[in-house]
Amino acid sequence: MGFWELLPHLLMLGVGVMLVVLGRKAARGELKPNYLVGLRTARTLASEEAWYRAHARAAPFWVAAGVVLAFVAAAVLAAAALGRLSPRAEVLAFAFELFIVSAAAVGSLWVDADAQPATAPDPETAQLERGTQAAVLGFLAFVLLVFGVGFGYPLASGAIGPNEAVGVRVPETFASPEAWYRVNRPAGWAFLLSGLVGALACIWGALTLPRARRPGLVLAVAMAAVLLSFVGLFVYTSALLGAP
Repeated sequence: MGFWELLPHLLMLGVGVMLVVLGRKAARGELKPNYLVGLRTARTLASEEAWYRAHARAAPFWVAAGVVLAFVAAAVLAAAALGRLSPRAEVLAFAFELFIVSAAAVGSLWVDADAQPATAPDPETAQLERGTQAAVLGFLAFVLLVFGVGFGYPLASGAIGPNEAVGVRVPETFASPEAWYRVNRPAGWAFLLSGLVGALACIWGALTLPRARRPGLVLAVAMAAVLLSFVGLFVYTSALLGAP
C-alpha cells in the first residue's frame, strides 16, 4: 500500500499519542484551562475546580483509548511495511480505530454531562454554547446528506465507474469493471444509509440541545450515532471485499 492509503493510520497514531499525553497531564492536574484542548464546555469553564474535576474523570478514557489506538495504528503500519496487510484487514483496522476515537469522545462527553460543577455556568453563556453546538450539528447533518446522497447513490446506481477519487479503491476492485461494480454498488447503498443515519442523528441533536437538561449527553449520543454508522460502513465494506 502507498502513502495515501496509510495516511489515515499515521494520523490515528498521532491522535493516540496525543490522547495519552493529554490524559496523563489531566490525571496529574497539569492540564490548565485553555482555548485549544480539553473539555471546553460551559460546565467545565464555570470554574477551575469544575475544569480539573471533569478532566481528572476523563483522563482514564483518554489514556486507555490512546494506548489502544496507537497500538492498532502501529500494528497496521508495521504489517504494511512487511507486506502482510490485506485490504480487508486495513479496512477493519480503520473501522476499529474510528470506534476507539468515538468511545473516547463519547466517554468524555458523558463525564461532562454527569458532572455536577460547584459553580453553575452563566445562563447566557450556557445557552450560547448550546446554540453553537446545535449549529455545528446542523452543519454536520448537511455535510452528511450531501456526501451520502451525492456519492452514495451514484455509486449504488453504477453511475460512477472505476476512478482514483471516489469509491472502494483497492487492488481487488480495480482488477476488472465487474469487480468494481460488485463491491461498489452495495457499498454505495451502505454509504447512503450511513450518511442518512448520521444526518438524522445530528438533526435530532440540533433540535434537542437547546431545551435538553443534559446537553452533553445529547451531544454524546448524536456523535456516537454518527461515528458508529461509519464504523458499520467500514465493517460492511470489509465484508464485501472478502466475499467471493
